[in-house]
Amino acid sequence: MGATRTIRRALVAAGLAWLSACHSSGKRSERQPPSLAPKALVSGTAGAAAEHPRPPPTARPLPSAVVQTLRTLRDERLEITAPSVPSALLAFGAGRLLQASLEKATFRDSKQGQVITEASIGAVRAVAHGSDGSLFAVGASEGARLESRLKVVKHFSHVTFLPGSRLLPDLEQPSHFYVYYPVDEQLFWYPFESQRGWILPIEASFRLDGCREPMTQLRDGALVCASARGFVRQAPRGSRVEYSFPAGDDPWIVLLPGMRLDEFFALSKTGQVVHLRLADNLLALARFRLPAPAYAAAANTEALSFILMSNPQAGQTRRWSLLVTDLDGQTRFESALPAVAPNADEDWVAAVVEDKNLAISRFEPLVAVGGAKRVTVWDYAQKRELFTR
Repeated sequence: MGATRTIRRALVAAGLAWLSACHSSGKRSERQPPSLAPKALVSGTAGAAAEHPRPPPTARPLPSAVVQTLRTLRDERLEITAPSVPSALLAFGAGRLLQASLEKATFRDSKQGQVITEASIGAVRAVAHGSDGSLFAVGASEGARLESRLKVVKHFSHVTFLPGSRLLPDLEQPSHFYVYYPVDEQLFWYPFESQRGWILPIEASFRLDGCREPMTQLRDGALVCASARGFVRQAPRGSRVEYSFPAGDDPWIVLLPGMRLDEFFALSKTGQVVHLRLADNLLALARFRLPAPAYAAAANTEALSFILMSNPQAGQTRRWSLLVTDLDGQTRFESALPAVAPNADEDWVAAVVEDKNLAISRFEPLVAVGGAKRVTVWDYAQKRELFTR
């Protein structure tokens, strides 16, 4: 709130100074008398204007002082926080990478980056991978799925996907998938293949009572999410168990699956990572702290990956980086990420985080950062970049 008030005061002051300069440099316009032109001439003039319409007025660029003030305040004062529901616009399959573009899903070779195929499904809402190595995406008009080893996508009917929803695979039955609606605490079960219609039918639904963000899917398909008391573990067709584990003043922003079926990681806003095991009581196995707050996080069975962002500081521009650790928090790979300098009139936060989606492969030691405009893939075992597209 303090940064927002500072930006508003700077804009008002600079804008008033600019307007004053404009008025002082020109004469005050005099009031013009009403036009005495004949109606026919007026009509003819209007007709000519209709045939040759004037171009719309262009927006006057902001004064350089305002632009510089905005950039400085945003870089040095405005805090960026991780989204409550992580964006899911990148996913690895077996030898493939799925990248969500503006109106299509692009399936690439995961090591070379070449396009295998594309699917025009409208604005892509979310992507995911199945336990069988397949990749699938839900778009505004329909969905698309690329099975392992195939090069032709299979389309499926439209699925309602509201803001804040999650797309999840069914790890027990790869022929189905889930969509979770947090407002109703409902998990809906869909088949990939059915009689083609405008809307994909819901085959079953499951309630996840008391389930709050953040959430993750364990290796056995059960879901773990935050609750009023701590955490809840619930399988779609199984039992529900709630564990007490207070978060304190440092709230959890991301949950990640562990290597074992009964383990997961909890990441806090300040960058604390806690390794937890689901037993009779919830056990904290280990803790470590990241060198900076995390904007995004992802995990496979051997590594954790994070997009880190530096805290805003006076006189320093914001820095972004990729960090891959082992399950104990020891660094395996790190790389600086490019920083975006948006225009003063853009949605600044949206532009800065636009290509900051994160995915890590469970099939190869690969990690990707990107979005609709670009994507980069690294081999974190060999510590080298494979491609940028």
